[in-house]
Amino acid sequence: MEKTEIKLEYTEQTPRFGKMLLPKKEPKKPFPWKTLLQGGGFCLMGLFWGRIELMGLLRPMGLAYLSAFFGEGWLFGAVWLAVGLGAFAHAPLKTGAGLAAALAIQLTLGRFLERQEMGKKALLGTLASVLAGIFFAVSRQGLGFYFAIAAVEGALTLGISYLVQKGVVLLLEHGKAVIPSREEMLSLLLLAGGVLAGLASLQNRPIGAFLLPMASAFFLLLAARQEGIGGGAAAGVFLGLLLLLSGGAKLPLFAALALGGMLAGCMRDLGRLASALAMLLAPCIFLFYIDMTLLNPIWIGGLISGALLFSLFPKALLEKYGGLRETEGPQDRYTKMKELTEEKLLGVSAAFDALAKTFVREGERKDRGEIARLVDTIAGKACQDCGLAHFCWEEDLYKTYGMTFAALSHCDSLGRFRASDLPQEFADTCPRVDTLVDTINEVYGLYRRDCLWTSRLRECRELVGQQLLAVGEIMESLSGQMELNCIFLEGAEKELRHALKKQGLSPKEVIITEEKAHRRKQVRVVLPACGGKGSCKDKVLPLVRKTMGCPMVLLEEGTCSVDAKGRECSLLFREAPAFSLTTAAVYAPAEEGRPTGDAAAFLETERGNALLALSDGMGTGEQAAKESRIAIELLEQFTEAGFDRALAVRMINSALLLRRGEEAYATLDICHVNLFDGHAEFIKLGAVASFIWRRDRIISLRAVTLPAGILKQVEPEKNEMRLKDGDMILMVTDGITDALGGEEQTGAWLKAKLTAFPMSNPQDAAEYILQEAKKERRDGRRDDMTVLAGRFWQKQV
Repeated sequence: MEKTEIKLEYTEQTPRFGKMLLPKKEPKKPFPWKTLLQGGGFCLMGLFWGRIELMGLLRPMGLAYLSAFFGEGWLFGAVWLAVGLGAFAHAPLKTGAGLAAALAIQLTLGRFLERQEMGKKALLGTLASVLAGIFFAVSRQGLGFYFAIAAVEGALTLGISYLVQKGVVLLLEHGKAVIPSREEMLSLLLLAGGVLAGLASLQNRPIGAFLLPMASAFFLLLAARQEGIGGGAAAGVFLGLLLLLSGGAKLPLFAALALGGMLAGCMRDLGRLASALAMLLAPCIFLFYIDMTLLNPIWIGGLISGALLFSLFPKALLEKYGGLRETEGPQDRYTKMKELTEEKLLGVSAAFDALAKTFVREGERKDRGEIARLVDTIAGKACQDCGLAHFCWEEDLYKTYGMTFAALSHCDSLGRFRASDLPQEFADTCPRVDTLVDTINEVYGLYRRDCLWTSRLRECRELVGQQLLAVGEIMESLSGQMELNCIFLEGAEKELRHALKKQGLSPKEVIITEEKAHRRKQVRVVLPACGGKGSCKDKVLPLVRKTMGCPMVLLEEGTCSVDAKGRECSLLFREAPAFSLTTAAVYAPAEEGRPTGDAAAFLETERGNALLALSDGMGTGEQAAKESRIAIELLEQFTEAGFDRALAVRMINSALLLRRGEEAYATLDICHVNLFDGHAEFIKLGAVASFIWRRDRIISLRAVTLPAGILKQVEPEKNEMRLKDGDMILMVTDGITDALGGEEQTGAWLKAKLTAFPMSNPQDAAEYILQEAKKERRDGRRDDMTVLAGRFWQKQV
């Protein structure tokens, strides 16, 4: 008998050593109760929406609601059936044609649509409505009236479909949005109003007559609780209008619902019970005086039931499914912060104004009183213990006083009084002529010195007062400018939040804003800390760029944005400018080995603005360098603080004016460039012309003003223009223009040099211009030379 050899073959579940691994059982998927309940809710709404008939003729509501579900698979079929059940009993022919057209569209085009393609869904719903209307018109012997009805129904379907889709999408994606937007709240109001309008068709039956006021009261209280007085009134008007158009209410009831919603919103802060009482009393009292026939027991009972249901409804369910979250949206938080900040700024402004008034409240100098005191001082010093003092200052007072006054006037005119200037009669009589003359000169010298210091002190007080008034005005203007100049892109916020979750990130906060004026976008994302793995650049930044559809940059990219506790990262992204500005500055002192009296600076802000500044201190050497450096440093600080450029120039002028005893004069040459659109603004205060090299020509920008620190009030001259890709900005000091013979000659000289040797690098251009200008010095006149060059170029996306 032959032996049979049996070999054991190892499978994937059999390890080489140890026990055999049994195949893992796939876990059972939970029954989709939530999905089925959600679909049941949509079908119930579709049943009521299908029953609505506006003004006894128009039936656009059913197809408008159904069009929101194109591309939703089985859910479209369920809603299609519900809308048909609601509408088929009233208009079987027209309803059947519309449903057939909608089904054909879903099977051919609609199933390819994405959830967010709302415009396409609305157009396809309109197409189904128009086809059904045309079919019905043809069946009625082609009467033009029915064709007009078809056109009106198509237009209504288009608008209602687009409005209702935002609410449907919000309900389908419930939980992804933090707070519904205004458009989504309007859509939810429309959905709920449509259900109530459909329910109105059942009020001929007792159950319908009871359910309509109950549901209406609950709906209005919900809207008033969520949106306040405006939302309650809007919901009442909206619901009353739908009921009026669908024949479910009369005009007095329309007004009563609007009044009830408004008063319920007024009582929101007092709690749900107060809102419910306002909702009950306002319509009842109003209808009692307008139309008592509407106050039947069933209607009042339904209204009371709806108010009690809202008052006793669990708060947790209201917050989860009713959208009544206690957390505030970014716009609400901003409004509260804005109000508090405005109040503080106005208080600070008032304090600065009061402080400024203490510096400017100074009476006019009383010249007559001061002259009388001077005469008394002269008499006390020169004529004390004189034997003729009684005769001169008592018996001959007017003549002596007039002579002394004339002597003081003589000092004021010629600077010094001499004995020969005395009247001969007085000189022959007075025994102390020399003492009297010396005393007059001494007293007047002291008086004049006091006047000079008093004038300087008064001037300083006025300047300080002006500075304080300016600060107060700045604070007041800031409080008035804190309006919401941006809009919150809530749709983009939800999209980015969803994209972050798909990448395994759990965002705690996503805020996306867009400036109203410049349309620049900003994104703020708060995430759990990644432990320094760099998720902000590797994962978040690409998703932000993809969501926003434009180049975005991460601010403070080189540093980790984790908080002090190491739990959260707060990331801020801003839209990147389309242009860039590369700068370079070169200097040449008047004498080798001495510091240059010029100063230059380049500053690029986070908001996409660039600032080039050049200052020339009066003279040369250390003192000139000090003044120009002060002007540039102040300008940088004011710019970073967000001050208006013209205001910053005036404040720098005042600061230098306070240092006028040190001859603190300096020119200011400023170029501000918007890196998003290339708009450039040139501001000059005593500075020479600036130049722009554009391909083969030179553009000169000139102004005739005095340097800062000379006049109290200055108005800097501005020149504005739009820069183009490749432009070279050239800013120079008067050392360059003087060496070349003036501003006009400098422009021609620059054109000749740059045409012969074209350059795109600002460093090379600045060095070349400076070296060539040094060769042009004549007559031994030497001054500090500075060239600040900036090349404006468009980034490659």
